[in-house]
Amino acid sequence: MKLPRFKRPVLWPLTFLTLLLIAAAAGFAFSRMPQNAITLQIRPARAGLTLPDGFFVYQSLNERGIRIKSITPLQDGLIVQLDSTEQRQQAERALHDILPMGFSIMLCEPPKSPLWMQKLGGAPLKVG
Repeated sequence: MKLPRFKRPVLWPLTFLTLLLIAAAAGFAFSRMPQNAITLQIRPARAGLTLPDGFFVYQSLNERGIRIKSITPLQDGLIVQLDSTEQRQQAERALHDILPMGFSIMLCEPPKSPLWMQKLGGAPLKVG
């Protein structure tokens, strides 16, 4: 008994769909990376200091009228993402007043991607 043969291989559409899903996921991931100009990082400058609570930082900045997109713990620091560069400058000054001595507040550098990723990525996608 002979099995019916397919006119075209089934593997090709499955491979194409998989590559399309991977490209969509990569585009979404790149679009969600924090922007350098509006992201601050809070870190203890010396050993023995504990990070302030993210809610405390949010509440303190919110009382001063500074809008925050997100506060995320990252390794040994907090990443504070803001709406604009003006908000970032106000937040930087406010955090120097709010936090005790011994914390460094600096611009957050996004992770450097390899050159081949930059060429593939082109302009970042704006999803949502």
